[in-house]
Amino acid sequence: MKMKRIGILFAVCCALVFLVSSAFAQTTPKEQPKAPEKDPTWKIYLESETKKYYFSPGTLKILDGRKVQVWEKIANKTTDGEVDTLKSLIELDCSSSKYRVVATKEFDPATGADKPEIVSENEPWQYFSLESILGVLWDNVCYKGGVKIHDASKPAKPVKPPKEEKKK
Repeated sequence: MKMKRIGILFAVCCALVFLVSSAFAQTTPKEQPKAPEKDPTWKIYLESETKKYYFSPGTLKILDGRKVQVWEKIANKTTDGEVDTLKSLIELDCSSSKYRVVATKEFDPATGADKPEIVSENEPWQYFSLESILGVLWDNVCYKGGVKIHDASKPAKPVKPPKEEKKK
């Protein structure tokens, strides 16, 4: 009687292990973001004496009508040209001054060798100044055809050019 119970318990355990393992085998892993390697569409949006800041228009995604996701690249200027130092997948909230980093890919400035990519999930949103480097990126990616990317529940308003002063 005791051996029969052990046999049944063993069979139930084996069946559970099989069911659980087959369930995990059928789930597809979430696709991890990958930094673009050689993207010919990198567009410069800011330049200083020592660095160049780019974004990739080809990777721009509008997420929910007011948020965008785009890859950004920072390169150090050298006497031989420039060397990539960092690529970041950034989400910007176009209806406010908030951002979060989804993934980063660092490069060794001395050798140019890349370091392992770091992927972040559910990072908190952080505020930034529109007068900062991220503010310049925001100006470049949160407008489409002269219209600000906004909350889809509200009608879009075209951006009007500033009024010219009347000459006397």
